[in-house]
Amino acid sequence: MFPSTQATAAPVRVPPAVVEFPPEPGVLPRDAFGAVEDEDHIVVLGGQGPELMCALLRAGATNVTHLRTHERPEAGGASLLIVPRPPSLDWLAAALPSIRRALSDGGRLAIHTGAPGTGQTQVRRMLTLHGFRAIRATADGRWLSGDLPPKRSV
Repeated sequence: MFPSTQATAAPVRVPPAVVEFPPEPGVLPRDAFGAVEDEDHIVVLGGQGPELMCALLRAGATNVTHLRTHERPEAGGASLLIVPRPPSLDWLAAALPSIRRALSDGGRLAIHTGAPGTGQTQVRRMLTLHGFRAIRATADGRWLSGDLPPKRSV
């Protein structure tokens, strides 16, 4: 038998939830995606796909597909491809050939790069090496987008 017992509740520390995208239902970074109503087919690649799909549909997109992995996307099937949270720069480097193949001529790519910094410079360089043009950052610096040039007719 215990002479005295004292029970206390240990404080539970839970870090605040980090919600970077989308900040509110239906709110999309328009300067990264542009007008989604005009897109033929939007592909969301990787993490946070279902949340982003719902936000895109609420914003007026008509055809949205979520792919969990970059393996074997349909060639030339996407007019806009969105990568909401790439796991690493190495993953992005490995996925860019598949991403480029999945985009139609004149297609657009939007990548969430997180806070502006050196990683964004590396992503810009990768996009340039894979033939993307007009690479631009959003006003808050968290998204990069680029366009594939349309093929020239001979």
